[in-house]
Amino acid sequence: MQPMRMVMRRAVMTSAVCVGLAVPAVAGAQLARQASNERLLVLAPVTSNPADSTYSAELADAIRDRMSLKYRFQFLVIPTEKICEALEASGFSCGAPLPLENAAALARFLQVTAYIVGWLRVSPDSLVLVLRLVDAAGSGLTGWERFATPAATQAGSFGQTVADGLDTEIRAAERARSCNERRQRGDTKGAVAQAQRAFELYPNHTGAALCLELVYELQRQPVDSLIAVLTKAAAGDSLNKRAWEDLSRRLVEKGDTAGSLNASRRQLRAEPSDQRLRVGLVAALIIRREYQDAATLADEGLVLNPGDLVLLGLKERACLEGTMWRCALQTLDQEAQIDTTLVADSIFYQKIFGAAQSIPDTAAMALWSGRAVARFPNSGSLWRARAAALKAVDDRAGALSAYQRLLTLDSTQVGSALAAAQLLLDSTLVIDTGVPLDTARLHEADRLLTLVATQTSDSLTLINVARMYYNPAAKITQLRIAAGLPIAARFLEGALRYDKSGALLVPANFFLGLAYAFQVFEGLDTMQKTKSCEVVQRKLDMTLRGKRALTIGRPISAPTADQILPYLTRFEGDLPKYKAAWKCP
Repeated sequence: MQPMRMVMRRAVMTSAVCVGLAVPAVAGAQLARQASNERLLVLAPVTSNPADSTYSAELADAIRDRMSLKYRFQFLVIPTEKICEALEASGFSCGAPLPLENAAALARFLQVTAYIVGWLRVSPDSLVLVLRLVDAAGSGLTGWERFATPAATQAGSFGQTVADGLDTEIRAAERARSCNERRQRGDTKGAVAQAQRAFELYPNHTGAALCLELVYELQRQPVDSLIAVLTKAAAGDSLNKRAWEDLSRRLVEKGDTAGSLNASRRQLRAEPSDQRLRVGLVAALIIRREYQDAATLADEGLVLNPGDLVLLGLKERACLEGTMWRCALQTLDQEAQIDTTLVADSIFYQKIFGAAQSIPDTAAMALWSGRAVARFPNSGSLWRARAAALKAVDDRAGALSAYQRLLTLDSTQVGSALAAAQLLLDSTLVIDTGVPLDTARLHEADRLLTLVATQTSDSLTLINVARMYYNPAAKITQLRIAAGLPIAARFLEGALRYDKSGALLVPANFFLGLAYAFQVFEGLDTMQKTKSCEVVQRKLDMTLRGKRALTIGRPISAPTADQILPYLTRFEGDLPKYKAAWKCP
């Protein structure tokens, strides 16, 4: 079977005069003898297996033939050849079932008042046909029917059975038309009687129920009566758009918002291409905070039109307000692919990065933050996002570079300075005694922490600075890394300076005492050989400071303090002798 194209693409389908509209002379004569001007289109039922298309076409032919004879006084059945002419003029194959979404357009083109579509399921044991009868222009023909027959049944025989089986619907349609005719003449009592006769034949006859709705409106019946009859109409044909639309409106009148929304959703199922209705429904669901339902409804519309920016925008809102972060990330990504103006707005990057961070999706964080700073290189907020993304993917060098960029943009950024210092110190805390200590990174961290301390008076921030000073210094001192002892002592002094809580008083003093003591003990031979007054004075200063610090910090490890303090006391007495011997000032 050849692929089918969208119906009515050619101008021939919009023309009022077309070969497809012409009715042969015999059919025209037949119409002249009929009591009714109703025109009926019977389409071949769709099948899941293309191999069943031939049977479907033969079945439709048989139904048309039987209906054109049996119901000739009620309907003019459009003959097969006229349907074929219309289909082939639009690029369709007459031998293949028309896609159901195109049925209404073909019905309008052929100017019919009713049409019948169907679904044929073929199994090894049986044939099952489901028909939907659609009122296109006041024919009164509505409803659903199901027929089943053994798999070996010939199309002609099955078609005759189906046509005969529609007798109740045809008669009920006459009553529905009569209801509308009487209503239009102002005979409301007669209209109600005709509707009731239709209900006797078909209890939830949609056409009759919709006629009654208009009658009740004329009679100013209460809204509950209108809702009841519209509920019957929707039950008779769940795909009838007008029934659900009117029911939704009446439920609003009653104040039943939830019921109205449900009816509108059922209306949308009947007419999924109604964008205005879909947009209104999605917006209403968002207002009701039914975010998942709103996103699902938007998705269904986006399947039909992936580039619908209105729906995408509503879906984005539903996902963001509903904290459905994966949904938000995907929607924003899709929007950016369709609308290139979005990526020229820094707010877009903040939203998409925020969604990625909330998942968290580190790859998306890195991707979108990189694009953001490339487009907005001077945006502090986007550079902060970039730094966070690079930290998330463990790119410490990249994150440090991002924080340094932030400080270039604004040197007063306390948070950025702290984050950059932390990155520098984190790498220092992983100390390999076989690798020289990177004192340059420690000095840079010291510079950044000093910057923070001079920019803030917040006690919590200063306590944080103190702890950042303390941790690496304590570790360097414990390992007695000679190259790091001077800066460790500086860090511990900083820890004591900014520790507003006092929690570090004892431990910081303990390690500070050790840091000074270890430096005092180092290089004594060199001091004696050089007889450097500067060195001896420095060692004397460190001895005094070390004794004071170790005395305060003694509770951390009394044995250690008691072992070292006597040596410092001895040095305190010996070092002035060196100064005197070397005639130091």
